[in-house]
Parts: sequence; C-alpha cells; structure tokens
Amino acid sequence: MPNSKKVITGIEKDIAQMVRLIANDLFKTLKRETPKRSGRARNNWRLRGKDTSYRATNNTPYINRLNTGYSNQSPKGITKPAIREVANKQRK
Repeated sequence: MPNSKKVITGIEKDIAQMVRLIANDLFKTLKRETPKRSGRARNNWRLRGKDTSYRATNNTPYINRLNTGYSNQSPKGITKPAIREVANKQRK
C-alpha cells in the first residue's frame, strides 16, 4: 500500500504541473491575441491560481468589447481563438 500512495502523489504532481503549463501557455496566448494600441489591455492580463485551478483575468474597462471582435486587430475576439490555439497544441 505505501507504494500506491507514492504513485498517486506522483500522478497528482504530474497533473498539477501539466495544468500549470497549459495555464501559462493560455495566459501568453491571451496576451498575444489582445490588440495593442496603447498596450493597456494587453498589460492588464493577470494569471492567478495554483495546483489544478487557475484563472486569467483582465480588468480593463473595454476588454469585453475587444473580446467580441471590436478591434480590427482581433476581429474574432481574444479568448475563443486563444483557447482554440492552446487546445490544438495539446491535441498534437
């Protein structure tokens, strides 16, 4: 039984590491997908969390407009293309 606890702990650590890597990749992709005029929206992204729970936030007042495709730089928005790109990378 002691070996099974080590195996489970190892698996949990591996999962937490994978989630952290994916969260960081998504965070970088969100920043890159955010249109840049003044840089305010792009620089306002924050990633918070630990273990297997992360949250990317942006408190720029007009981020929702940008996310619905308001900018010609990101006509498809920000979050959907970023999530799609990261998901496709993970499938490969």
